[in-house]
Amino acid sequence: MADETNRERDSGTETMDARLDDYKGNIGNDADIMADQRDKANEDLRFVNVTGGMWEGFLEEVFAERAKMEFDLVSNFLYRFIGEWNLNRQGVEYRPDDDITTDKDAELLNGIYRADFRDGSGKMALDNAVYEAATCGYGAFKMATNFEDEGDPENERQRVEWRPINNAFNTVFWDQAAKRIDKKDARWVTVLTEFTHDSFKEAFGEGFDPTSAYEPESRREWNWMSGRALSSVMVATRYEIIRKKESVFIYNNLVTGEVEYWSKKDHDFIESELKSDESREFVRKRKIVVQHVEKSVFSGSDFLEPPKRISGKWLPIIPVYGYRAFVDGAEWYSGLVRKLKDAARLFNMHMNQVAENSASNGQGVPIFDPDQMVDGIANTWVNKTNKPYMLAKSLRDGDDNLVHHGPTGYLNPGQIDGNTATSIQAVLEFIRETTGGVPQDTMDPNASGKAIRAITKRMNLNTQPVQDNISTAIEWSGQVYQSMASDIYNREQMVRTLGIDGTDGQEHLLKMVMDEKTGLFKESNNLRGKKFRAYSDVGPQYDSMREETVENLKGIGDLLASNPSGQQYFPALLAVMLENMEGVGLQPLKDMNRKNMLLMGLKKPDTDEDKEFMAQQSEPKPDPQAELAASLGKQAEAEALKFQSQARNLDSGSVKNVADAQKIAAETAKIQSETKISEVKTLLDFRKAAFEQSQSQAEALPF
Repeated sequence: MADETNRERDSGTETMDARLDDYKGNIGNDADIMADQRDKANEDLRFVNVTGGMWEGFLEEVFAERAKMEFDLVSNFLYRFIGEWNLNRQGVEYRPDDDITTDKDAELLNGIYRADFRDGSGKMALDNAVYEAATCGYGAFKMATNFEDEGDPENERQRVEWRPINNAFNTVFWDQAAKRIDKKDARWVTVLTEFTHDSFKEAFGEGFDPTSAYEPESRREWNWMSGRALSSVMVATRYEIIRKKESVFIYNNLVTGEVEYWSKKDHDFIESELKSDESREFVRKRKIVVQHVEKSVFSGSDFLEPPKRISGKWLPIIPVYGYRAFVDGAEWYSGLVRKLKDAARLFNMHMNQVAENSASNGQGVPIFDPDQMVDGIANTWVNKTNKPYMLAKSLRDGDDNLVHHGPTGYLNPGQIDGNTATSIQAVLEFIRETTGGVPQDTMDPNASGKAIRAITKRMNLNTQPVQDNISTAIEWSGQVYQSMASDIYNREQMVRTLGIDGTDGQEHLLKMVMDEKTGLFKESNNLRGKKFRAYSDVGPQYDSMREETVENLKGIGDLLASNPSGQQYFPALLAVMLENMEGVGLQPLKDMNRKNMLLMGLKKPDTDEDKEFMAQQSEPKPDPQAELAASLGKQAEAEALKFQSQARNLDSGSVKNVADAQKIAAETAKIQSETKISEVKTLLDFRKAAFEQSQSQAEALPF
């Protein structure tokens, strides 16, 4: 790796023109050393994707003006590998990498990554890179940040997105000093993008000369129409790592127990406050290496976008390799196609020769003596189709004795010689041994499942190095993503998340919450300063995982049905099966099932709706008997108040009735608190009768 403090640019001593020349020189040096590899990779892609690609190269002149039919023995092997990848794509799984980072932090980052990968075209970019790596040995994809809403000037929120790089073998050029397979040790990388003259002007304006930064060699001359040199402009985007040493000041926060780091610039600004703050204790000052990435865009004559800093601290181009090795100090790579091309070419040559013989010499040609073809007989043999019989003059000696009749011989069509037949058989056997053949050719349909898995595993060993290299690339992309996410998810905001089962969710980043230990407020869901390690997570797709889960649970249900103690597991078993089932019209059932799973503790309340539902369940429910007692008590109190209102102006003889009503209300309240509902009802009935009697007496009064 280069010096840890390399490339700190000084605009006062280095002109932009000199830097442009430096960058273009780097492209030439990085590209030329891989010229042979790039041509081989181009040939591999054309071999299986372009009609006639199997005959390009040295066979073009040998088989000029002859049939060139293609018998494809290679694509099946390639497409089977791609099919396995599609069913078992790999993703990134983050785990804590220090004592400060928790499992909850890793779960948060995993959810954000899955959502960004899904919404940011990650599948499309990664699939393209894997296909090119499997075909020609090398692919790549780009990671970039983009504003959530480019039309809103007030919205500063960004998200990470993935972008495919087509023909990466001929458009991505790495610093040739880098030797790691993930290019972590590379100082720079340059990516070429092809523009037409019109699209170049539309993208960059009229003030720039549409000249190419670099013109890579290609095989477009094999196409009927190329014309690239006249119609396209290759624009270069360069990403470069900038490293420099900086001083940091380290403090202990005596209240929170956390270690705080301050850059020299920030420390100089608040140094007086830090010294006067008794809760902070100065530890030491040290030098660290600070790293960031600069991006610049240029043509052959101008900087279209000057160098500027971008999110993250690693080069955002992720290389994906098929088979890879270093030979004589140079990097060599290949895919699944390269080692099979010669066998496929040989088979095509033999089969086309057989086809030519069959078409031109389908049957034997009769041989006649010229004396036999007289009096127009020769014309009947020229067009002998649908003739009931044919004529030919017999050969006789001088005494008119019959010497011979019919053809004197036949010119038979060419037959496949022994060497050709052996060669064809050897080619087919080589292809079958190398690729494993199609499953129906290599597996016994009556074999057990264990035997079939063993055969499949042995066949997949041929492509295991490719799978391992893809895993390495995906793990490295996870590290690059983490550094970018730490830069853009640095403010309080809501972000989308995606669960491992495909469930959507939301999280509030940098939300202020109270620390239960210290009683102080702190930021929650904070990715800054956390350390994670990214791993490649291999597994089937969500749909196939769910189908397999349902089938496995059915088998478990059969086992539990025969076990008396297994009945207790059936509610949970049924709930999980319903959760993983897919079909039309199941959503109402799945919504009800989700609530049941929350109540059973099989799921955690992730969404706001779930949390509200669980909060409602935790509220104390009123006792029905207490509600009835309260209702009857209120009714009695209302009747007592009514009697009080009517009797307010009664004479002294009626005051007793008022006192009785008040007494009834007081006793009723006491009964509510001390007796059961049945007793309350009996006493209330008695009091009600007494109340009605007193009321009738009051109504009999003359006023």
